[in-house]
Amino acid sequence: MRLLKKILIYTSLVLLGVFLSLLLIAELAENKVATIALNRINEGVDATISVGNIDLSLITNLPDATLEFSDVEVITPGDTLTQIERLYISVELWPLLKSRFNITEISLEGGWLNYQVDSLGKSNFDVFLAVPEEQEADTTTNELFLSLKHLALNNIFFSYTDKSSDINACLYIDEGLSKVYIDNNNQKAAFKGVLRANQCQYPQSKLHLMEELKVELDVSYFNDKLTIAGCDIETDGARLKANGEIHLADDIYTDVRISSSVFDIRELSKYIPDTLLSNYDVRHVAGIATLQANIKGIYNDSVMPKIDAWLQLNEGSVALGNYPAVNHIKFTGMYSNGELMNNETTQLAIDTLSFAAGGSRAFVTANIQNLDAIAYRAKAKLQIDLGDIYYHLPDSVVDGLSGQMQLHASTQGQVPETIDEHFADYVMARTHINLHLADVGVQMDSVISLEKMNGQLSYGDRTFRLNDFSVRLPDYGLSVTKANVAASYNGQLARMNTLGLNISNFDIATVQSRFKGEASFSHPDYPEYRLDATAKLGLSEWMAFAPDSLLKSMTGSVSASLKTAGRLHLDSIANNLMETLFMHSELSADLNDVGVEMDSYPVKISHLSGKVGLSADSLNLETVSGDFNGITFDADSSFVKHIYTAYWLNQPDTIMAEGYFNFGDIDYAMFEPFMVEEVEEEPTEAAEPAEPARYHFAAKGKLSANSFWYDNALLENMSALYNVSDSLYIADQIKIDAFKGHMNSSIRVEMLPDDGMTINFKNSTKGLDINQLLYDFDDFMDYTDEVYISHNQLSGLFSTDNLNGELTFKGDSIDMNLIKLTANLTLENGRLSNYPITTEMGKDYNIDGLEDLQFKTLDTKVFIYKQAVYMPMTNVKSNTFDITLFGRQDFNLDCQYHLRFYLKEILRKGKTNRLERKQSKEDKVDDYGGTKGLTSMFAIYKVVNGDVEKSFLEGKKSEDRRIMQRLINNKEGIYEFYFKPKFVKYNTKVLVD
Repeated sequence: MRLLKKILIYTSLVLLGVFLSLLLIAELAENKVATIALNRINEGVDATISVGNIDLSLITNLPDATLEFSDVEVITPGDTLTQIERLYISVELWPLLKSRFNITEISLEGGWLNYQVDSLGKSNFDVFLAVPEEQEADTTTNELFLSLKHLALNNIFFSYTDKSSDINACLYIDEGLSKVYIDNNNQKAAFKGVLRANQCQYPQSKLHLMEELKVELDVSYFNDKLTIAGCDIETDGARLKANGEIHLADDIYTDVRISSSVFDIRELSKYIPDTLLSNYDVRHVAGIATLQANIKGIYNDSVMPKIDAWLQLNEGSVALGNYPAVNHIKFTGMYSNGELMNNETTQLAIDTLSFAAGGSRAFVTANIQNLDAIAYRAKAKLQIDLGDIYYHLPDSVVDGLSGQMQLHASTQGQVPETIDEHFADYVMARTHINLHLADVGVQMDSVISLEKMNGQLSYGDRTFRLNDFSVRLPDYGLSVTKANVAASYNGQLARMNTLGLNISNFDIATVQSRFKGEASFSHPDYPEYRLDATAKLGLSEWMAFAPDSLLKSMTGSVSASLKTAGRLHLDSIANNLMETLFMHSELSADLNDVGVEMDSYPVKISHLSGKVGLSADSLNLETVSGDFNGITFDADSSFVKHIYTAYWLNQPDTIMAEGYFNFGDIDYAMFEPFMVEEVEEEPTEAAEPAEPARYHFAAKGKLSANSFWYDNALLENMSALYNVSDSLYIADQIKIDAFKGHMNSSIRVEMLPDDGMTINFKNSTKGLDINQLLYDFDDFMDYTDEVYISHNQLSGLFSTDNLNGELTFKGDSIDMNLIKLTANLTLENGRLSNYPITTEMGKDYNIDGLEDLQFKTLDTKVFIYKQAVYMPMTNVKSNTFDITLFGRQDFNLDCQYHLRFYLKEILRKGKTNRLERKQSKEDKVDDYGGTKGLTSMFAIYKVVNGDVEKSFLEGKKSEDRRIMQRLINNKEGIYEFYFKPKFVKYNTKVLVD
């Protein structure tokens, strides 16, 4: 026990001695150590270093000695480079006693450093780089060694100014601790502390807006290995934390984690260059983004480390120009280069991307894998409020936009190594789209406007579908109530000539109409098409689409079907369409009470019903009826064939037609507005002659009408059979009830060479009122220069049962020498009053009653030959006397008539009842004989060159009388041989019930 006490006492005394010795040595060696330190610092420095006070302590940091420098300044002429309030330097004690200065620790507390670069690029710290001229290079080999166990920096301020580059910064080290150890075999360093920066400036940037940058570091380095125990970077609107390690070698190995980071985009947007903001008219940008990442593995020219990164954005927003602001932006996504850490296993995934703009929303997900052969997958859902978009579209685009749209789209696939013409088809085959419209409205200036557009459009696997589509067209008063369409396409999108569209079904309905069918189109450069469709049209619905200047109204409905197929030659589209319509189409239309009224022309069609068909170059009408400007009409079993092959192509084929048409009451006055007066055209340069017609035509059928008004004339119960061709026109059984009588006629017109024409005709008439005829036609004053006989002069009922004639034309003129006509005519219950010829004959023969001749019957037989009318026999039975005459009337109005009458009737001024009964039993067919018991008187009336040459009584066997009889007999014989009416064929070959 005592021994222990002694040991403790001795030890304490030794320690006390050592302590006192150290204090004494420190006090005695303080100046020498300070001198050594200052000399080491000043070596090679062209500046003045001043120290306010120096203290040496051998106890504070045993076993090292510690120098404390106060108010240290480094001064160059005209500038103070740095100022340090406290500087602690620890050196090894034993080498220090041998005047060697081995630093182990440095600590700086308070102070500042001013680093400046002038406009010429010269730094104020270049003085530390100057090498004294007298210092020779040390060629000896020294070992590299640095051991700094402790470097502490506290409350240090750095000012950096580079005038040549216009860069400024203020740096702060609030607290920092570093260790450094370097020798020939090892390098080791560590730092832990807090750094700050502010008042920064960099050219062409907005770095000066940064309030402060703060960095908390805990890093260490040992032999190419950098260990980041902690890295926390925080500045205006951003914070990032990371840790890990990095091995620096030819192959860099990293294992770094960004554990958390936050970016305030609104705050960071202040750094965006003004030019970029103005170019895109950025009004606002905001959002909070977070980032996490792991980076682990080797990095070199051929190998990448494994990278996994996750990015999130919440409450993002952006506003550009006058466009609606995009708000509520949310994004979650990740990036990874996979287990193999190369392009093959690289993946980019967008788990969520959503945003809103006004009443619009968007949701997107996407995934990309394998950058060597990119595999992609994406889905999008858009809900668009078109009203928000409208206010930001140019006025020239639309005048109004409203409604909602929902779009669902998805696609997936793989991008080939080389994108060729097949890639677009590959993408479309793996893409699905669904578009839903809700009350969409579009108004466009000078273009159709749409309202209440609803429906769903879908696409997938090259197929389009339009379901439950509806829309209103207010400008046209039309509403599509429901439309369904299914279509698909084939071919390559990059090669237009291979594209084809197959519409497997379309069904479109409006309020009054409906269209159904299927169609296909292919080979756009040489289009091939097929259409099989039916339609029911309510015509009033489509009135708005008709030209205002053409149609005034449309009513009724049309049910139609169309089957057509063919190809179109784009360089001859007109001809091709006609070929398709007539040769490759089957068109059928049922008309139901259709009405059309034109605006520019006085045309009104109403109650049009029936069936119209077109197929195999044939137009067919079945049970068609209607009303045209008040004229009812109907047609049955009518057709026209070879319209295209003969007429349109102008080929030597025959247009064949057969028509059975019936009309109601027709008024000629209705057609007068359509009559165009011929205007003499001024002579113009000769145009190329028109191509001669090579086709022929042939038509037959029946025409009928209830009545026909021509001014005051009324024709009723009209009908006719017809058969016409290029050179022959035949109309048979032309039946007409007119002027209180009935007519049945036939006509045959044959075209001759050299612009010639022959017209044959025959007529049978019964009970035609001559007075009514003359009265209704106003005595034919519109057709002659003078009135030959008026309705006031002539009356009676006209009949004939054997009128035949022939006219021959040369050009537009009648060959008067070839006029042929034969007829037996009867006029009953007639009257001839104040007719110049009979009146003059009465005066010449002193016969009363000829100026007002009333007769019961007038029978005459006439024929025309060589410009003269021959009358072999005419019997006139009047109520006062009978007259028999024969003679000739020339076309130049010269004439010669021979008359026979009875003296007793003339002297008595009339007939007795007995005589009238006797004469009624006679049937005179020639001029011979006469009424028995009565004395006959004979007279001649002859006009030559317009002058009456003879007008007096003659003998029964006078020379003139006999010559005229022989002349008539001879002409009649020649005429009967020359003109054979029975051989003229009027058969139309029309079969009627």
